Amino acid sequence: MAKRLVTAIVTAGVIAGGVSVGIAYAGGPSGTVAEDISVAVGTGTFEDLTDGVGGLMEEGGFTATGPTNDAASAAVIAACQAAGGVECTADEVTNDNLCIVSVASDLTGVVAGGAGPTTEAATQDALSKAAAAGTPEGNDAVVVVSACP
Repeated sequence: MAKRLVTAIVTAGVIAGGVSVGIAYAGGPSGTVAEDISVAVGTGTFEDLTDGVGGLMEEGGFTATGPTNDAASAAVIAACQAAGGVECTADEVTNDNLCIVSVASDLTGVVAGGAGPTTEAATQDALSKAAAAGTPEGNDAVVVVSACP
């Protein structure tokens, strides 16, 4: 049985979360800017081939932005899949001025998302949500990926 290792994977081409990018659109009134106002964090599972096929698994983290929460969630899943991830999820998404995180535990295999004014508050939110859902994180839980404004 494969054991999951929680590690953050930095992938080229993944859009940095928490950064709002303004793009002027053609035909709009002068000075009008359409902005990506939502950001999502998510995770996916990747096989660690250093111990052979079917061995250890790693959890990778991703961020993405979009004009809506749904678009940002879809973009973070697409970034994970494009990097070869499986079981890709959007763990938290916001269009508010909040930090968001994905937290994971090797002991329980649980991944949860949270939001708050700081990374620490967002982490506590993720841990609380996991516990409230009846799937608490282990005491080895770590932040896999975060995005703050």
